[in-house]
Amino acid sequence: MPSSSPAPRRKPRQERSLFTVEAIFQSVRQIVATQGEAGLTSNRIAEVAGVSIGSLYQYFPSKEAILAAMLDRHCEKVMLELDALLAQGEQEQWPLADLVRKYVRHYLAAFAGGTEVQRSLARLSWQIDYRAAMLLAVRGASERLAFHLQRLAARAGALLPTPAQLFVLTRAFMGTVRYASLEQSPLLDRPELEEALAQLSLAFLIPGAEPSLA
Repeated sequence: MPSSSPAPRRKPRQERSLFTVEAIFQSVRQIVATQGEAGLTSNRIAEVAGVSIGSLYQYFPSKEAILAAMLDRHCEKVMLELDALLAQGEQEQWPLADLVRKYVRHYLAAFAGGTEVQRSLARLSWQIDYRAAMLLAVRGASERLAFHLQRLAARAGALLPTPAQLFVLTRAFMGTVRYASLEQSPLLDRPELEEALAQLSLAFLIPGAEPSLA
């Protein structure tokens, strides 16, 4: 999932600065939980965090920048979790179809599922659309996803996907998750979406294969 907002004005280094940033992040979660997405404004974030609006802007130039910073942290955490998942699957020699499905399930839950608050934050993050930054962020997130797909292909002993195949697959994968989140699709709570994404991934990794994912 891409992040796509201007960088924070100030990178928190001292303990007090880190505490302020954490308070800002927590206020975002609290507002979304109690007032919904429409209640999330810079002024309200500052009020709940217990800081002045001027102090807020010293760290983040906009509400979108706050969401992007939260997303950056979340993405890093999720990618480390997916790295660990792939390593576990390789070590324990899970069947490829099982490993792909677990990967898809974790990705969907991280970037489109979870609690109502988590789903709201995901939608808000997917809505960020700073054009140039968005393109860079999509490219970066796609490269991480492509790296994982290459590891899966190597695990299967298959030919590595071509750059064109990786481009199509990563954009199709991320685009599906993005629009499922934005449209609040009921498929997010049903196994069909997970299965379709897993089958799509396996079709690219092992052309001609017809894996059973039941």
